[in-house]
Amino acid sequence: MAAFSLALSGIAIVRQPGLLAPAAILVALVAARMSEAHRRLAAVAVGVAGVAFVLGLVVAVLTDASLY
Repeated sequence: MAAFSLALSGIAIVRQPGLLAPAAILVALVAARMSEAHRRLAAVAVGVAGVAFVLGLVVAVLTDASLY
């Protein structure tokens, strides 16, 4: 699930960050709670999803693309 969150974060930068980045954050938080062994990967996924949210919104504003 953390790997899916990382992939979704990458997509969120270029396509609809207002919808995809919060979903990536939610998936990463669920992955962090579910996994004992891969907790560090899930923590990185939460951080990357947060950065993707901010970066995606900046890109969307600068290029006049839709946020949602």
